Amino acid sequence: MKFPFQTSLAAALLTLIAGCGADNPVGRTSAKPGAEAKTAPKHAPKAEAGHVPNGYRLVWSDEFDSEDQFYSNWTFERGGSGWGNNELQYYCAGGVFETTGQRTASVGDGTLKIRAYKITPSSASRNREFISARLNTRESWQYGYIEMRARLPKTAGCWPAFWMLLKDGPSYVRDESRTGGEIDIVEYVPGDDQNTVHFSAHSYNATGEAGRDTGYMDPATGVKHPYSNHTHVETPEDWHCYAMEWTHEAIRGYCDGVEYFYVPNPAPRAADAAVWPFDQKYYIKLNLAVGGSWGGTPAEDFAEATFEIDWVRVYQ
Repeated sequence: MKFPFQTSLAAALLTLIAGCGADNPVGRTSAKPGAEAKTAPKHAPKAEAGHVPNGYRLVWSDEFDSEDQFYSNWTFERGGSGWGNNELQYYCAGGVFETTGQRTASVGDGTLKIRAYKITPSSASRNREFISARLNTRESWQYGYIEMRARLPKTAGCWPAFWMLLKDGPSYVRDESRTGGEIDIVEYVPGDDQNTVHFSAHSYNATGEAGRDTGYMDPATGVKHPYSNHTHVETPEDWHCYAMEWTHEAIRGYCDGVEYFYVPNPAPRAADAAVWPFDQKYYIKLNLAVGGSWGGTPAEDFAEATFEIDWVRVYQ
């Protein structure tokens, strides 16, 4: 099932030690805080090669070893509008809350840390009591094997996510054209269940908006597969790999190489984006929300929480 990393990358990885166990942004920026460019030291977790299937090659990655590459690869969203889910945080431009200098997204020691803080509300945070970060890749892709290695915060009220939205067009909940979609490779809501992670593939027809039927019917078997599923993770606060294999025919979701999500294309010979919007380019999003319709009520002692990402990789 697995094959070694590309030769050039594998040589570097072998020197390391340890292993792996819908949206309308207010504004976007790629502003880089500070003038000094730095390269973070490599660290032990990079030895994990992931769970990529045979036949795929690496086409893009961020190993979070370089601040320069990080700011070249990602843009930031900004605002405190609730983001369609009644969320409580304000997302900071450039990963910095300028009023206090708190870093809500930073690269160091070979990982990306997305942090949420409880603050004193002010006009600078649009009177929000929490600050955090939400990032988008500049690149976008159609199909592939996409994987992240990360540690998830277990603080009640947190809602970390690794997901994808349509590059050129709306998400499924925002537009009557029905052309959009959303792929949630992993979402985690510890206030709901501290040992469960979720994968979802949202489309206009499958998600059940306005009373529509839910799920994806397999045209070969007649079996209907739900648009969302979950799996048990004993220690989400430790390093785990979360991934998706995405083709014209199907989408599959994985945790540590074990498949727990599958939906087939209900109409593989048609081109109906309301049924299967996933034959288009999508970009990757990383964020740490607080509260909201699913995130729930933050813990009373919530002061700070960290979503730590070792790497994000795209294979085709």
